[in-house]
Amino acid sequence: MTTLTDPLIGQVLDDRYRIDDAVARGGMAMVYKGTDLRLDRVIALKIMHRHLLDDEGFVERFQREARSAATLIHPNLVAVHDTGRDGDSVYLVMEYLPNVTLRKELRHRGTLTPRQAVIVLDAILAGLEAVHSAEMIHRDLKPDNVLLGADGQIKLADFGLARAVSAATTTKTLMGTVGYVAPELVTRTGADGRTDLYTVGIMLYEMLTGFQPYTDDVAIQVAYRHVHEDVPPPSDERPGLSPRFDALVLWATSRNPDDRPQTATALREAVAEARSTLTDEELDLGHEKALDDPAFATRPILVPTATIFEPSADSAPVRTGAGTDEIPYLHDDESSSDESTSDEPSSDDPAIVKTGAAAAAGSTTDAEAPETDPAQDGEGASGATAATAAGTSAAGSSTTDGRKRRRRRGVLVALIAVLVAAVLTVGAAVALTDRTAVVPDVTAGQDPEEYISLVEDAGLRAETSEGYSESIPEGRILDVDPGAGTELDSGSVVTVTVSQGEELFTVPDVTGSAEADARTTLESAGMVLGKITREFSDDVPEGDVVSQGEPGGEPAEKATPVDLVISKGVEPVSVPIVTGLDYDTAFGNLAREGFRISRDDEYSDEVAKGKVISQTPRGGEDSDEGALVMLTVSKGEEPADEPSEDASADEDEESGDSDSSDSGSSDSGSADD
Repeated sequence: MTTLTDPLIGQVLDDRYRIDDAVARGGMAMVYKGTDLRLDRVIALKIMHRHLLDDEGFVERFQREARSAATLIHPNLVAVHDTGRDGDSVYLVMEYLPNVTLRKELRHRGTLTPRQAVIVLDAILAGLEAVHSAEMIHRDLKPDNVLLGADGQIKLADFGLARAVSAATTTKTLMGTVGYVAPELVTRTGADGRTDLYTVGIMLYEMLTGFQPYTDDVAIQVAYRHVHEDVPPPSDERPGLSPRFDALVLWATSRNPDDRPQTATALREAVAEARSTLTDEELDLGHEKALDDPAFATRPILVPTATIFEPSADSAPVRTGAGTDEIPYLHDDESSSDESTSDEPSSDDPAIVKTGAAAAAGSTTDAEAPETDPAQDGEGASGATAATAAGTSAAGSSTTDGRKRRRRRGVLVALIAVLVAAVLTVGAAVALTDRTAVVPDVTAGQDPEEYISLVEDAGLRAETSEGYSESIPEGRILDVDPGAGTELDSGSVVTVTVSQGEELFTVPDVTGSAEADARTTLESAGMVLGKITREFSDDVPEGDVVSQGEPGGEPAEKATPVDLVISKGVEPVSVPIVTGLDYDTAFGNLAREGFRISRDDEYSDEVAKGKVISQTPRGGEDSDEGALVMLTVSKGEEPADEPSEDASADEDEESGDSDSSDSGSSDSGSADD
């Protein structure tokens, strides 16, 4: 198969963590198997998707929550070793566990026996005790986040990190997987430790019945039912199930958080108390199912081993020895003390049966096959067979009869194992081939047509969808759901998401907007403000956008710079100098520049009549086009004052008197002569 290599494979982060192989892809990150070069140990590396790095607040929250998670050390929590950032890689270093989850076990088994469910439930609650005591909550519990270690441990993953993700989501985003989401997360009325306990109740229901209580093609319908309906008793789907399990499920999944267990410890104690009251028949309900199902004939089925999680008196988880890489059966105290397996059972150990149907028929924890006498076998054969068919597991006792019963059952188990394995192995292999298929391996960036052919060759159907990506080229595979390695019924649909390349955003039209508003609008639309220039405009008010570099309404990549031209308002005009000019000339000069003119006349001894004495604004100053210019025009020299009428009359009288005197004198002179 030709694939594109993940560019991160082989890289070393912070000169310490080498990325060796891609393991899984999630909505938040890619998970890789890696090596801590300093400590020479295998690790898991969770590397955030690049598009999440745009939100620095999210990166800070994620690393802060990761550091908090790293302080929690508990056998039922996946250890967080380190967190950091190397260039575009924000990463989390975790304990590496093989990719075996409770989800995968449920797909293989369909359901768990109540005994197995109790073991898983106790481990989950023990882990939650540690998480809640650190004032953290999980918020995204689901079978996918319950990991099964090779040493028999059961561990929770991704605890504490959901808060960083939910803080980065919008108010329209529902945090958590909808099948397990608590009502208060849907209604957004607040979340606390009791939110996780609701999800635990849903998971217990699923472990006992094989499916979630609410399923629908439309996620919002499922969320609606979580808010408005009570979870039904699991015994409705699994007849014979003890009412104690109904009570546990209904208590944990109460819609009102106040009606649920108030702490993980309270629920854990209730589970331990319920288990102590149940019979082996009730605890091992469904154990015989594998005899009738060829799908289990070649699959390793779990039998009792020394690795168990027993609720102790102080409600603390107890880890003893090592076991198989699967979920062990929880067996009774007397059986454990009387006859136990070695810490590391070999492939020949009767406690580990590799044929599922045989194991499902029942087994003991004896390290060696016990000897029995034929008479006893004959006496107890029918009874042991009936007990096996009912799915019981012998509790053992301190009496001789109890030990004999266990020995007789051991022989029967061995016989049944051989017979059933011989008859069903070939047929079951064919049945498995016909009924199930595994999602093929995929590499991010792979050719979708090539991969779809592999999916169809595997007996599955492929549907395509599209999604944006900053790192995967357009036309290449972005994601596959369910993930590679998932076992499905033949004919199931695998959704192949093909990259559309980087998402394009629409450039908003900000012309005419104020500068500050334009900046906000561009950033809200995914753009960034580019170069700003300023120029005069006769039409756009000062401070508003005249034009933009990227046309509004056109598509553009995220963070595209958009240049803006901002108005400086109307360009000012220099007022012509018209002082000293005759009025008509001055008027024409001003009018040509668009100015309005007003006139005032006054006498001037210095400026000739009809000439401009002064102007306001003064010539050479800047002013708005169309502004008013006031002109003062000369009327010439002011004329001298003219005499009044009274003064003229007086002058006339004086002139008459003078004439009479002169006349008399003349006459007189003439007379003398």
